[in-house]
Amino acid sequence: MIQQQRVPFPWLLLCMALLFSFHATPFAEEATIPTDKALHTSFSLVIGMAAYDFYRKNTSLTDGQAKLAAFASTLAVGAAKEFSDEEFDWGDMAANGLGAGIGVMIRF
Repeated sequence: MIQQQRVPFPWLLLCMALLFSFHATPFAEEATIPTDKALHTSFSLVIGMAAYDFYRKNTSLTDGQAKLAAFASTLAVGAAKEFSDEEFDWGDMAANGLGAGIGVMIRF
């Protein structure tokens, strides 16, 4: 039987690509969507995808339970980041929620 070979950690490659594509520019203040919110959404999307993939492959959770666990885990990471900032930003948490929600719906 031929075993299907997977690309190791595809979410890591996506995360690195996002890191280099969303760098700060001198015109960031003029953007329709602030760079900070785009970064929160993008990283939460990647974390949500990776968490969902982890929960589906390494636990006995159903599909719905894995999505809920991945969404909650991603929001917990975002909240921990916000608590480490000088000021908690609910806009950043909304961006985290958007990214997490999209991320758990995307499958590798």
